[in-house]
Amino acid sequence: MQWTGLNELREKYLHYFETQGHLRLGSFPLVPKDDPSLLLINSGMAPMKKWFLGQEEPPRHRVTTCQKCIRTPDIERVGITARHGTFFEMLGNFSFQDYFKEEVIPWAWEFLTGELQIPADKLYISVYLDDDEAYDIWTRKVGIPEDHMVRFGKEDNFWEHGSGPCGPCSEIYYDRGPEHGCGKPTCKVGCDCDRYMEIWNLVFSQFDSDGKGHYERLPRPNIDTGMGLERLACVMQDVGNLFEVDTVASVLHHVERISGKYYGDNEKDDISIRVITDHIRSTVFMVSDGILPSNEGRGYVLRRLLRRAARHGRMLGIDHPFLTELVDTVIASSEAGYPELREHESYIKKVVGTEEERFGRTIDAGLNILNAMIDERKAAGETILPGADVFKLNDTFGFPLDLTKEIAAEAGLTVDEDAFHAEMTKQRERARAERLAKDISGWSADLFGELTAEATQFDGYETLRETATVVALSDGEELADAIATDAANEAKEGVLVVLDRTPFYAEMGGQVADHGYITCGEAKLKVTQVKKTPKGYFVHTCALLDGTIKVGDEVVAAVDEGRRMAICRNHTATHLMQKALREVLGEHVHQAGSYQDDKITHFDFTHFSAVTAEELAEVERKVNEKIFASLPVDVKNLPIEEAKKMGAMALFGEKYGSIVRVVDAGGWSTEFCGGTHVHNTAQIGCFKILSESSVAAGIRRIEATTGYGVLRLLDERTDTLTRTAAVLKANNLKDAPARAEAMAAELKETGKQLDTLKAEMAAAKVDGLFENAADVNGVRIISAYLTGTGSDTLREMIDKIRDKAPNAVTVLVGSDGAKTTMAVGVSRNAQARGLKAGVLVKKIATIAGGNGGGKPDFAMAGIRDTSKIDEALNAVPEIIRAELKD
Repeated sequence: MQWTGLNELREKYLHYFETQGHLRLGSFPLVPKDDPSLLLINSGMAPMKKWFLGQEEPPRHRVTTCQKCIRTPDIERVGITARHGTFFEMLGNFSFQDYFKEEVIPWAWEFLTGELQIPADKLYISVYLDDDEAYDIWTRKVGIPEDHMVRFGKEDNFWEHGSGPCGPCSEIYYDRGPEHGCGKPTCKVGCDCDRYMEIWNLVFSQFDSDGKGHYERLPRPNIDTGMGLERLACVMQDVGNLFEVDTVASVLHHVERISGKYYGDNEKDDISIRVITDHIRSTVFMVSDGILPSNEGRGYVLRRLLRRAARHGRMLGIDHPFLTELVDTVIASSEAGYPELREHESYIKKVVGTEEERFGRTIDAGLNILNAMIDERKAAGETILPGADVFKLNDTFGFPLDLTKEIAAEAGLTVDEDAFHAEMTKQRERARAERLAKDISGWSADLFGELTAEATQFDGYETLRETATVVALSDGEELADAIATDAANEAKEGVLVVLDRTPFYAEMGGQVADHGYITCGEAKLKVTQVKKTPKGYFVHTCALLDGTIKVGDEVVAAVDEGRRMAICRNHTATHLMQKALREVLGEHVHQAGSYQDDKITHFDFTHFSAVTAEELAEVERKVNEKIFASLPVDVKNLPIEEAKKMGAMALFGEKYGSIVRVVDAGGWSTEFCGGTHVHNTAQIGCFKILSESSVAAGIRRIEATTGYGVLRLLDERTDTLTRTAAVLKANNLKDAPARAEAMAAELKETGKQLDTLKAEMAAAKVDGLFENAADVNGVRIISAYLTGTGSDTLREMIDKIRDKAPNAVTVLVGSDGAKTTMAVGVSRNAQARGLKAGVLVKKIATIAGGNGGGKPDFAMAGIRDTSKIDEALNAVPEIIRAELKD
């Protein structure tokens, strides 16, 4: 057995199964496609569910992959032990109703003992208790001695998740030697110690379970195998755990260099080094697949991993942002298997660096809040931090629970973890309910999932009108052979039609579906939506306007040409806009979502600050420049490697086949795209940006329009300007700006004159107020209710009174029509006798339903109950008498 690097092991495995007739596929993205049951891909078979269930035809019935995976249930355990990790790679070979046990078992043995030359006596095999078939193949065909065979029950060797395909499995274990064992005489395969390590699981999906204990044998079973690449590398490199495998260790050693701490010297430091090593690997792969930090879903997982890594950096004494430095090492160690990491390098660094910097700010704010919480509890004689407060700190500032517990423990406090987890559960339930509420596509699979007809042929790239045959009909509840309008001949809404071929584009890739009509004799249906089911049926949502439609009818399907052309203009303009944004803002710009209909396009993209007016103007100029240049827009289906050589941009996190559709606008903008487009950029007409905004952390959105949309915008703005000019009494539109400037100057001058007049009136009122001043133990009390007086005027009046009367307390209430305000001023000598404006205003205003505060010399309060203003002012003398110190 020869030492073999992880990257070489990956290649050996995939190549071996290619020689056994398997199609090698690249890893699927970590973001599951059309599978709301999964947050992140967590196993080799997860992206292939539809192939196993027969919902989609696989590209070949024998497939092999190395799948990148993320598992997060044990995040809190990562680092504490060397066993746990969040990122791993899963090797797998799969049969979709092709080969079965007779083939897969000998292949597994040949690969391990032949290709990798692992000593046969080091390997042990487990099978399901009742699976004599697998047992016999292992012992009689492969030749495994019976003392290396074990049988386990359903808990260990039967793969099942609710209803659906399931079956027994066979696991292959590697004996690491007695030095890794527990030393007990009973130590054997299945023991919890580290001696016997499971490296490969062969699952034989041969039954269909109803979820209630009843199993029907499948006529054509499947094979699903999984072998952890890091575990296999541990065997081939003779190391103790995944952190010592070559590719992972290279990241770990980089953490050592940055921190100046060395793995193995100190257990507390070792935990932090393992956390950073694992989490930065997960982070790089997640960001490369288009996931961005956020406060929910997979974005929350990413944020948690990033922040946990950053915090453990601080615990190692790293006093500067450092995670982007580790990105280089992760990419260098893994790009052999995942070249997209290098393609996305600058973008990954930007996302990681921005989030680490943001966390650096929020963790300091969180520490201040946490310390205040601790001080408050200690002052109250309590020793437990409320779980709700700790959750809020975690949710708002991303402050990890374990860090809160650690800091609290240092202060002699504990955390109410039950209450914290209860709040966390509530948040997850809210997020799950929201996700389920958004999943509105289930009907298509339920209603048409049992159809056996060929998938709908889409001809809409070449034609907008064609003859087709009705394959299936539904009223939205169940399948029907025919649907007719009712006796009143009123339109019947929600009719679902599946055709054998269609020119209608189905909603996908951000582009809305086509509208139009389906006709057959007297039957006429208005198409308002089109969606594509997992099995490839285009489901047309229609209103049956007249007549009867039947399965088998020959119909004419016609797309609304004007609407389709408007959508094409907006979609092609979106491609031009993305290219312009990358030129203006930088190569870190990538699509994070898009939407195109017949009126607007909006484009979501990765960028970490608002786009300036100057940058927007430059983007707009570049796009229009390419429109006016009349660039040809060519669409080709090309091998994916050839498309990449052309520089075609792929959508982040998207899984592409060997042949891709490439849209090329004159060699300037080249993208993978399945949407519909103009034939020449000149057909777009013109392009205008409507708005730019933030939609999430690190995601900006530009909304724009083209063609007739720009003309409508010009009409609307011209109308607005015309009406504005009329109000300004300008002779024409050209004179409107000058007239507006003149009016603004007049208003400014009028405002100055008004301020002067108010000041004069306030001075006059002040003189009058002294005439009715009361005296309480040598303190002059000046109070009044002044209508038509705002808060600014009240402040000026009190300032004047303080200057004139050092022994005065002034209480003024003013109303400007919008709100009523109380202002209290306490002069210098009155303050010396213990009177404070902030205290007085609270006690006086409370009588009139108000509340406020301020400094010792001046304070203000809002008044809610104006009917009690007189009562409040009459109480002033007694309140002052009670507050006086002598």
